[in-house]
Amino acid sequence: MKIPGIKAVNEAFKAYSQNKADKTGALPKGSQGVSEGDSLQLSQSAKYMQEIECALRDLPEIREELVNSIKTGLRTGTYQPDAKKIADGIMQERLLDKQI
Repeated sequence: MKIPGIKAVNEAFKAYSQNKADKTGALPKGSQGVSEGDSLQLSQSAKYMQEIECALRDLPEIREELVNSIKTGLRTGTYQPDAKKIADGIMQERLLDKQI
């Protein structure tokens, strides 16, 4: 069985485990929520999404070097943003908004 997305896998496992639990909430001994013969196979895209999520968690929330260089440029008057790049970015963002 293939389930897209990591969150869907976790939710499916939780639901499956809850169905296997007895009235006290404990799982049958040795089953750990999965009976023999059950299996779960992640698709390549789900594995890829999981790798991307891990990589994104490792990225800093704020790029300090970039922020500091822009601050310095603003203070000294040497920061000259490219108006064409800004306009292109705005247009790309608007196009993405329209697709959703």
